[in-house]
Amino acid sequence: MIGKHHFLRISVYTLATVGCLIPLPTQSQPNALVGDIETTKKQSPDERLKQELQLAGNYMTGHGVPRDITQSAYWYRKAADRGYPEAQVQLGYFYLTGMGVERNEAEAAKWFARAAASGSLSGKLNLAALYIRGLSIGHDPHLGFVMLQELADKQYPRAEDYLGIAYLLGIGVAKDSAQAEKWFERSASHHNPEGEYAMGSLYSTVNGHKQDFVKAAEYLRRSADSGYVASMHSLGLILVNHPEINQQPGEARRWLETAAEGGAYRSSMVLGILARDGRGVPKDEAVAYKWFTICAKQGGETAAKLLRADMDLAHNILTTEQQQDAERAAKEWLAAHPHEDIFLHADGTNFAYFPMGEVYATGQGTPEAGKGEQSN
Repeated sequence: MIGKHHFLRISVYTLATVGCLIPLPTQSQPNALVGDIETTKKQSPDERLKQELQLAGNYMTGHGVPRDITQSAYWYRKAADRGYPEAQVQLGYFYLTGMGVERNEAEAAKWFARAAASGSLSGKLNLAALYIRGLSIGHDPHLGFVMLQELADKQYPRAEDYLGIAYLLGIGVAKDSAQAEKWFERSASHHNPEGEYAMGSLYSTVNGHKQDFVKAAEYLRRSADSGYVASMHSLGLILVNHPEINQQPGEARRWLETAAEGGAYRSSMVLGILARDGRGVPKDEAVAYKWFTICAKQGGETAAKLLRADMDLAHNILTTEQQQDAERAAKEWLAAHPHEDIFLHADGTNFAYFPMGEVYATGQGTPEAGKGEQSN
């Protein structure tokens, strides 16, 4: 537990999180598709739609163009206006989170509903989550649960995962941990990274469930290999806290660094703690201060409160020049990694999880009471 004493500092053991259970890029030549789309008169509607979607995805990942979420939203809007359901889901996701557009929950609900009306499973999934959350379309957890059940009955892996969340938290249905695990396991069996993450979390952080960190790491590795940022953080944390688990040298730190690049502020915090304490890396208060500065920027007031004692101590230990150098390094790192991501893909071209429209995956559909750190 984190105490109230000013100089009591955080430990990596306080930083495990259930995450979704409690619900990149280099400058390159301009994408030639932009000119093609704007100037070509003879394209068929299908060809134009395909190019719009490719541009939207390229701008979202920074593939062949500088990463630009505003431009991604622009091109998804073009495709959404043409009636393409998955672009409508993605646009709704942007409106829900305020990525590339001004945040507008009513607009998000509108685009999710249009997609669902066209048969989009992910559109219906988001509508279910909005009913659960009680936003612009009204609060009806039971209806949300029914919609999730309908999707899960069609073996839609992400709905299976979120149905597990509903049972785990008692959203629209009585709490039932056995049913929750059944649906998480079914989702994981379909190789859904979120379902694998849920199973890894059950075996590592959920109170009342049998702990098995080896099994948790197995689930989380599969999920992290798919690019799921939350799993990267949880896996890195487990490997740090349980060195007896088979792992490659430096593997824990690599997962944490990748998760931090995806915007996981808790990973940045752990990296600072490791440098502060000299665990697996040379003890270096300046490096720790850099990571704590990054964490405070990524995590806002929540992170700043957790880090207050460490930041105060760093100010007392480091020289003014050391602080300035660390702050400069943090600023440069943040400029290179400005976005919070759900998935990261090394080649920037894997669209398997696009559009990434799940409300729970962003934390937007999460009951606040369910959030927090647990020990593993």
